[in-house]
Amino acid sequence: MAKLYCNYFPDLPASWLCNHCHAQYSERCIPAGHSAHWGRRGPRCILCNTELRYLGSATGAKPFWQMLPHFFHYPLHMNSLIVIVGLALGSLLLGGGLFTLFLVLFGLAVMIKYSFAIIEQRGSGASTPPGVGEVLSSDQDHLFLKQMAVLFLMGVIVGLAYQVGELVGILVGGFITLAMPASTMLLAVEKSVGRALNPLAQLSLMTAVGWPYLLLWFCVQIISAGPYYGFELLSGSLPDILLMPLLVAISVYFTFVLYTMLGYVLFEYQHELGFESAVDEEPMEADEFEKAKALGEVAVLIKEGDYIRARTSLRKALDVVRDDIELHQSYHKLLMLLDDDNALTNHAQFFIELTQRKNMLSKAVPIVLDIQTRVPGFQLESTKLGLDLARLLQQQGKHRAVVRLFHNLHKTKGEDPHLPAAYLIVAKIFHEYLNDDAKAKALVEFLLKKYPHAAQKAQLLQILESIDKTALPG
Repeated sequence: MAKLYCNYFPDLPASWLCNHCHAQYSERCIPAGHSAHWGRRGPRCILCNTELRYLGSATGAKPFWQMLPHFFHYPLHMNSLIVIVGLALGSLLLGGGLFTLFLVLFGLAVMIKYSFAIIEQRGSGASTPPGVGEVLSSDQDHLFLKQMAVLFLMGVIVGLAYQVGELVGILVGGFITLAMPASTMLLAVEKSVGRALNPLAQLSLMTAVGWPYLLLWFCVQIISAGPYYGFELLSGSLPDILLMPLLVAISVYFTFVLYTMLGYVLFEYQHELGFESAVDEEPMEADEFEKAKALGEVAVLIKEGDYIRARTSLRKALDVVRDDIELHQSYHKLLMLLDDDNALTNHAQFFIELTQRKNMLSKAVPIVLDIQTRVPGFQLESTKLGLDLARLLQQQGKHRAVVRLFHNLHKTKGEDPHLPAAYLIVAKIFHEYLNDDAKAKALVEFLLKKYPHAAQKAQLLQILESIDKTALPG
């Protein structure tokens, strides 16, 4: 199908469409869209609150002709190799009489049943073949018998057409040959002999796929010829006893390749063909869902400029998942877009303390850098926390941010026991990184005077000594 991309995450395929406002959403905007968390009616449009339409899981699927290596690799999975090897070894038992006829029919039944299981599995989006046991243990749809009936009736139809006239026979035979892939896919999906033989249903499927159907038909012909050329290539150097198993193995392998391709085409064009592949979503806990839902809504609403609704959505999620770092990061980014410095400051205080409690203080560095651009006088309530954060800022070379973090700390927290340590860091920055010895010296002298017995006294004197040496003429 034509690829549809999310309006808000352009690199992601769209999975949901609003028929009212035509918004296209990815699974990042609408997480776990088929889960019960969305309620009985499912997800609704973030913008206009209309019920959304699921586009299927194939909106980002590659065209089938780009997946040819995958089709040839698919039957080499252990599940399908068991069938291939089993049928090949079974051919060693062929001899004569009714027993041989029974073995041939049994082998055909196994191959066709498993081939249709491949179509169903690959058509649902699964990347591995079905298990042998689950396929052979039941056959409620009797697809082997139905496939035999379809092939028999096609032969009868062509024969009757030739009875009418040679040209009619050629035209009917040509159409049936062209429609064979469509017929097989119809039988796999609808389990109906009548639908598989219906020329209108076949035409409908072919036109839904469009011109790539001709390429599909061409690929089918090439793959169908694979057993002949493969056998010719490999049979020359083998003993006679291995020729029949080799022929069976090659034939079954190429059959599985063919049905894998047909299954993928059903998956790729599910939207055009009017059906949806099975949805395989990881279950989400309620808290996890609230978080993912809020992040999706906020991403959409911010890009639409609706900051107030985005804030409400995030606050609601934070009431459920209070201490989630990712939600708080998103809330901070949103507050940076709003004209509410008081809320921005309060949230920054809470978030930085939260990162410390969770041993994730490095997450607070960009928060500090952001808020200093909006609230230049921002200070942490805890100077001890500020010291921990200052070390991280210095490791990243953000020396001026450290200076701003402790600016005028003696005026707001003059009795704070951690003030000497904070100002020592600032003095070192002025002296060692900012080439401002005057400010460094003023800070050191202030500390030595106000805190003569500070634990940092020796380091302060070292800075003074270094400043004095620097001041001496070279």
